[in-house]
Formats: sequence, C-alpha cells, structure tokens
Amino acid sequence: MQANACTLAGFAALDSSDIEAIMRMNEDCLARLLDPVLWAWVLGITLVCLLGGALIGWIKGRVVAGIVWAALLGPIGWLVVALSKSAQVECPKCRRGNPADAKSCRYCGINLKLAAERSPRSELKQVDRNSGW
Repeated sequence: MQANACTLAGFAALDSSDIEAIMRMNEDCLARLLDPVLWAWVLGITLVCLLGGALIGWIKGRVVAGIVWAALLGPIGWLVVALSKSAQVECPKCRRGNPADAKSCRYCGINLKLAAERSPRSELKQVDRNSGW
C-alpha cells in the first residue's frame, strides 16, 4: 500500500513533517472525492430514496411529506412516513380511504360531505325506516 493513499492506514503512516507527502495525500483524497462514479452512486441512491418516499407518501395521502422525510433521512424517512397518520378521509359506508378534498367516495360513490354532517342517530333512524316490519 502506498503511504499517500487516502485511507485510514495511509493517514496513520503519514509523516506530518513531510509537506510533499501531505500534498500527495491531499491530491489523492480530492481525486477520490471528485470521482464521477461516487457521485453517480450518490445521485442514484438519493433518487431511489426520494421515489420510495413519494410512493409511501402517495399511499398515505402525504406525498410531499414522503419526499421531504426521504430526502432528509433516506430509508429511515420511509419509516417515519409509513408510521405516520394517514391524511385520507375514511368513507363512513365502505371504510376506504379517500383524498382529504374529495366530495364523494371514489369506491362506493357516497357524498362524503353529507355523510360527515349526519349524526349517528340519523343513520340509525334511516336503518329503522328501511327495515320495516
């Protein structure tokens, strides 16, 4: 192994009084840092994290939060979004999630605004009217 290689062993073997060795070490470390392959990997991993966060956020109805948490924490951000509360409104009839601004359920078609205004007592009265004798 070379004494001027940018590794921990290279740093341990570096003579701090040799300016030329320090300059070679500096050049080697800079070359490794600016390596295009390293940056391609960093970019690829970042894109995978962002796409994963966006997908999990889309499922939970929180796309922006998924992207932000994935950008900040990577796969740990996926867990944060996956374990967070969903931003979707639950349909009172079929119990499936709908976007928060939805006017009607995309699965059963019930009007979500009117269903939210109904009290449990009015729903029981409706059941009693439909059941008959």
